[in-house]
Amino acid sequence: MIYVKNNKVRESDFVNLLSLTKNLCVKDVKLNAIEKMGGVEFENLTYKMMLLASKGTGFAGNVIQTGPQTFPDIIAKKFFGTEVKTTTDDKWMSTGNSVLETTRVEGVERIYMFFGKFGGNFDVKYRLYQDCLCDIGVTHSPRYKIDMNLANGQSIFNKMGVDYDTLRKEKNPIQRIKDYYRGQLSDGEELWWIDQTEAAANPIIRSFSKFDKEEKTKFIVESMIFFPEIFGSSSLKFERVASYLITNYGAVSSNIRDPFTAGGQPDMKVGKRLITVPQILYHLREYAKDIKLALNMLASSKLAYYWRVDKVNTNRLKQWLELVDAKNDFKDCLASTIFNAGL
Repeated sequence: MIYVKNNKVRESDFVNLLSLTKNLCVKDVKLNAIEKMGGVEFENLTYKMMLLASKGTGFAGNVIQTGPQTFPDIIAKKFFGTEVKTTTDDKWMSTGNSVLETTRVEGVERIYMFFGKFGGNFDVKYRLYQDCLCDIGVTHSPRYKIDMNLANGQSIFNKMGVDYDTLRKEKNPIQRIKDYYRGQLSDGEELWWIDQTEAAANPIIRSFSKFDKEEKTKFIVESMIFFPEIFGSSSLKFERVASYLITNYGAVSSNIRDPFTAGGQPDMKVGKRLITVPQILYHLREYAKDIKLALNMLASSKLAYYWRVDKVNTNRLKQWLELVDAKNDFKDCLASTIFNAGL
């Protein structure tokens, strides 16, 4: 049983307060024939009814509305919190708060979701915050998804194998979340959001065709480094490149293959032999010096992430060439040999 520090108030007492608040909210909405409410309106109603419900209890005089952009919306005894959500749909699901909780009120340890559903027959459900967070979605940053009917043991924290309080107190919770979702990816898939440690992309979507020569070169070089699979034959080999173009450059391309493969199969002298190579291997030699320079400048954590390896070796160029050779299926010559011919 949980007690507020220095106050003999049990969590069950707070749950009773939520129950009384729910009953008062439902009664008020139905009495006044209210068909829908916005989030702020419903939060204000919840606060008003919680003040009324707290009279004669250990919470009297200790219920406070925290204000805009603060998490949670209402606190009691500086320990319990209520996060108020509403929907006009006839379902118990919605988008929740940011996983970062940067505006969380200090000292609040136990938070409950208080959810008003105006679609269909109006009703309210309340539940321990972490028990109704089913997944994570992305708007401008990763946010929890709410399901008030979520089965016990099926929260996003159960899936990740970490409890809510541990995750929220981590220095970089988004990294753990990215690692979890990364483990769910299929071939060709990539996470599209960027965490708070990386530069934000321009909000304007551009066309790759509008890039100048320098920016095109930078993108092609980075793509060759980060995505060794583009030297293979999989039909999905450019899927992650397309995701990278969107998330890191804020751009799209109608045919992402063209910068790497368009132009037929040129002849190339490698050593003493003249061989016909795929266009992407021609570009591999063409950009060899740029690739070598960029490889030494990129963060090892970023390389490890895109290469899907645990560790980047001291000789990262050798490691990258091994990845490229493992993917490439050109029979006449190793990709690494063609690359070295361009240095």
